[in-house]
Amino acid sequence: MEHSNNNQTQLRTAILEYAWKEFKRVGIKRVKVDDLAAYFSISKRTLYEMFDDKENLVVECFRLQYQQGQIVAEQIIDGSINSLEIFVKLFVERIREIEDVNPVFFTDVFKFPKLLDFYKQIAGEKDKTVLRIIDKCVEDGYMMDGFNYKMLLETSNMQFMNVIRFELYTKYSLAEILSTLQIVFFRGCCSPKGVELLDQQLSILQRHS
Repeated sequence: MEHSNNNQTQLRTAILEYAWKEFKRVGIKRVKVDDLAAYFSISKRTLYEMFDDKENLVVECFRLQYQQGQIVAEQIIDGSINSLEIFVKLFVERIREIEDVNPVFFTDVFKFPKLLDFYKQIAGEKDKTVLRIIDKCVEDGYMMDGFNYKMLLETSNMQFMNVIRFELYTKYSLAEILSTLQIVFFRGCCSPKGVELLDQQLSILQRHS
């Protein structure tokens, strides 16, 4: 029985990881449940027994990726020298997450109410993590006190949503847009020593990219 449960868990994880890759490649709506079932040589009924419906499948994909992202974030925090380095590395990780994503993927998120609610939830959790790091950057003298960083994060997120809404990604890559917006936003909040260290960190990361 335990062996059977292990196989079921492995299959479920494999489905989520493959589906996520396909969602990013062509968008959520274009990935058919029939195609996923055929890829894993299972019936559509078996797939629905695991996930109920396609929207729940997509939500579970997001949940798994969020959990894996939290592990990466913890590794970054544990392996960094100072608070600003953590901030920069988390920022770079976010850029890497969207580098190979078809912009249609983000457009499709708005078409699934349950998914949109979950997307907002995990985005809020990510913002809480970033705000804790920013508070530490302020305490350490890398960022200036007196800014409403929660508002800045919310504004940054809204700008990115407008990039999707107005299809600016047809002219520039999502990674370029996001990196430019956020560097301009947060570099302006850094203290003189924070600007110097930020530029050093970005230069090092650019050389190793």
